[in-house]
Amino acid sequence: MRVLLLSGARAARVAGIPDRALHVAASRLVLVPVVVRLAVLVQALWSVEDVPSLWPVVVLCLVPDLLEIGWVLVWSARRASGLRLVPVADSAYAVLLNLGVVSLAPASHFSDVVSLTWPQLLGTVMLWTLLRGAFAGALAIGTAVALRYAMSAWWRTGPPPAVEFLTLFGAMVTALAIVVLLGASLRFALGLGEQRGRAAERERHRRDVHDTVLQVMESLALPAPADVVDPVASLTQVRRTARAHAMRLRLSLDREPASLHGGLDQRLNALAADMAVEGLRAEVVTLAATGDLPADVVGALHDATREALRNTLKHAGTARAVICVEQTAGGIGVIVRDHGAGFAVDDHRPGFGIGRSIIGRLAEVGGRATVESVPGHGTRVVLWAPLAVRSPVG
Repeated sequence: MRVLLLSGARAARVAGIPDRALHVAASRLVLVPVVVRLAVLVQALWSVEDVPSLWPVVVLCLVPDLLEIGWVLVWSARRASGLRLVPVADSAYAVLLNLGVVSLAPASHFSDVVSLTWPQLLGTVMLWTLLRGAFAGALAIGTAVALRYAMSAWWRTGPPPAVEFLTLFGAMVTALAIVVLLGASLRFALGLGEQRGRAAERERHRRDVHDTVLQVMESLALPAPADVVDPVASLTQVRRTARAHAMRLRLSLDREPASLHGGLDQRLNALAADMAVEGLRAEVVTLAATGDLPADVVGALHDATREALRNTLKHAGTARAVICVEQTAGGIGVIVRDHGAGFAVDDHRPGFGIGRSIIGRLAEVGGRATVESVPGHGTRVVLWAPLAVRSPVG
């Protein structure tokens, strides 16, 4: 298992996991030794008898923990290179704290002071193990052991108890287990994200085929009065429409059409012009400012409106529709209204067009869609989307 480490601008790559995810995970790992230190420090304070006289030592022990918490919450996102310096600075402070405080403390307080400063070395071992791996953790343990013997020699006390060294080894093993679990979690999240991404891409492909190729083919197959009166002119019109749609599809495959970069008003008016070519006159009435809408919201409203107009063209038996854009309920609404044949909503289960191309599209940007219709009184499709995307598209 390779250690998850981002050292400056250079990243220790873990196959398939983006560097950004590694940096975020590694920076959050700094909080683990902080929590362990605080827990052990509280336990040590519980066992110390003369607590008031040791408060300066406690404050000095809390300084690196507070700084590291601040770094993780405030500065880590701004300066990724700082992660390389965290274990170095932490180690230097832990060594100076133990040597300085122990050398200045009276002999009668030696055991109490060591019980308070020892968690700093414990956290340092975990920090090096989490960020640099087992070998670095083992070196940190060796340094801590040498430092502990030096402190005992300074005060001419007996050798340190073996339990202190066992805690260091336990800290390293715990840190390695955390790294392994974190790596497994990142890979699982990556795999799940890729799986959902592929499913979303398949869904988008099916929806695009339904809304473009299939709809065009169905519109070409619709009977028209000119088929009987002037079949040659009707055939010419069908061919002209087919060529126009083929060109539009070819351009969309080669590059994004310029219309996709416009606002909602421009795209709805362009859509109305396209539908007029196919025999449906759609009037666009705009009652709200739509210039600052996110591209995902504009795209969802445009594509859902297009599907609603396609359904009007195929099923309503009318050549007119109205598209009304208005601001309502903290979002933007688009209402597509026709006075065609209508249908009984309760008797018709939503098909692919309504379920995926209309309702599904709006749901992807945190919006919603409803279809209201009465036989003989037309159909009203109400689309609503928030002014900002609430969830990632796809």
